[in-house]
Formats: sequence, C-alpha cells, structure tokens
Amino acid sequence: MDYLRFGKADGEKFVILPGLALKSVMGSADAIKSAYSLLAEDHDVYLFDHIREEPEGYSIEDMARDTLAAFDQLGLDRAHLMGVSMGGMVAQTIAVSDPEKVSSLILCSTAMDLSHGNKAALEEWQRLAEERNTPALMASFGENVYSPPFYSRYKDLIIASGEGTTEQDYRNFLVSLEAIKHFDVSDRISSITCPVFVIGAGKDRVLGRQAAFDLVDALNCRYYIYEGYGHGIYDEVPDYLTHIKEFLDTV
Repeated sequence: MDYLRFGKADGEKFVILPGLALKSVMGSADAIKSAYSLLAEDHDVYLFDHIREEPEGYSIEDMARDTLAAFDQLGLDRAHLMGVSMGGMVAQTIAVSDPEKVSSLILCSTAMDLSHGNKAALEEWQRLAEERNTPALMASFGENVYSPPFYSRYKDLIIASGEGTTEQDYRNFLVSLEAIKHFDVSDRISSITCPVFVIGAGKDRVLGRQAAFDLVDALNCRYYIYEGYGHGIYDEVPDYLTHIKEFLDTV
C-alpha cells in the first residue's frame, strides 16, 4: 500500500481514504497536496492508496483491516478520518470496528449501504472494465460522477486520464466494484459515537441523494448538502475543504 504524507508534522493526524478509481491516486500526488493545502496548514495529513494487488473476494472489511495495519506500521494511534465515496465505506467500517482509532469522522459522497445506489451505472462500469474499454469506461465514470457542466468542460481530460491503465489496475477496479456492491453497515452504524460530519450532493447519480440523509439520520450528526452538484463534489466545489475545516475546529 502506497501513501502520501504532507502538512504540519506536529499537527493533529488527519487521514484521507480515497474512493473508487481506475488507477492509483499516487500519480496525482502533487495535485492532491495542492488541493488539500488548507487542511495541511494545521494537520499532519496522510492519504492511503488501495493495496497494489487486490485479491478476489477482497471486501470493504478487508480494506479497513489493511488500512488499520498501515496505521499501526506508521504509529498512528488516533486520527481524524475522512473517507470519500468507497473510502467513506472503509472509514465507517473502521469507526465501527476500532472506534479508539478515530478522533472524528468525515463522510463525503458515501453511503451505509447500496439501497439508493445507481446499480445500473455500477454494472455498466463492470462491463466496460471487463471489456477493457478504457475510453468508454472513463466517459461513463465522468458522466455519472460529475455534474453535466463540469463533465462537459473537462471531458477530454477525464477520458485521457485512463491512458496507461494496466491489467492489474483493471483487476483491482473490478474487485473494488464487487466490494462496494456487498457493503452494508446499516445494522452497525449507530455504534459510531465520535463526532461526524456528512457531506452529500443533491444530484448524486452514483449512491443517491438519500444516502447522505440516511447517514445523518442514523448518526444524528452535522451535515452539508451541495444542491445542484453530482457525486464528485470533492473535485468540483470551491469551498469543500472550508466546511471540513470549520467542522474540525469544533472537535
């Protein structure tokens, strides 16, 4: 498992768990550091990639265990934990199974199960990945993840970002997709007691708008919904980290 570390070395630990992606996020290390510079001013920031080779049957619970193993290897006793999309599923699992590791929980564009998810989109991604049709897969990914204006503006870049995809990348992507389909912590989510902040999108075409409200209802927590935006608000909205920093200032 690869990881990034940046920010204030003596600051409070802040861990980011990214979502489903066709390729490793490590190729965007400089862009990630720049995007999260606001949090890095006060926090020692870690971003964990997915493991390099995901075996068949690798579940969200397995991802959580591997992430906790990385915590232990790096000496992270406790951290603020932010999970985006699939990373939010891993973050919920960690908060349920090892609550002493989590100072606070930030759940972005994620869900406690797939009850409101766009299963048709996930099935299409699976089919296109199995066909190794990278341009079509990236186009479908962009159309479903981002708002129409954003996708229209960056369509060529989004599709081009799939260039260089390896056979292992495809295998990992398909395994992760299957893990998402079987994820469900709805019967355990109420055991989370740390401070939680939920960020959702009013036009989430991947996990559904209601997914964020289900989390809020189950956790009785603070939240912010970006109306008019799609699942990929973490890439689109300019004040995304401002809301997160305001939350962290209160915990």
